[in-house]
Amino acid sequence: MEREIRSKLIELARNKTPWSYSQLNEQLQLGLDFKNGYERDLIGEFLGNISIYEYKKGRPLLSSLIIHKSSDKEQGNGFYKLCSEIYGKDWKELKADKNFELERMKDCYSFWKDNENYKKYKNDY
Repeated sequence: MEREIRSKLIELARNKTPWSYSQLNEQLQLGLDFKNGYERDLIGEFLGNISIYEYKKGRPLLSSLIIHKSSDKEQGNGFYKLCSEIYGKDWKELKADKNFELERMKDCYSFWKDNENYKKYKNDY
């Protein structure tokens, strides 16, 4: 399932299009019920695993492309907590810095739009 999610995230990056958690769930037919805490945590775990893998390979955090569909249109707290672990900064400070989330998304867009990167790494999971 993570491989399928990662492939979709790469496609989103190439199209410079963020998606909501619900869109990801519905479009990939993951069948997760976000009213259920365990299943909400599960999508976060999938996205976190993908981003940790990408980070270890020196690539941008693909999970930055999944945002809340509500009016805030920002990543979930789990994304910032993951970034806190990766970058060694307080997650609330990262979340307060609106440029932080936008830069993570831009990093994904530019990395995956590059055809050489795409060809070389699209199946690397």
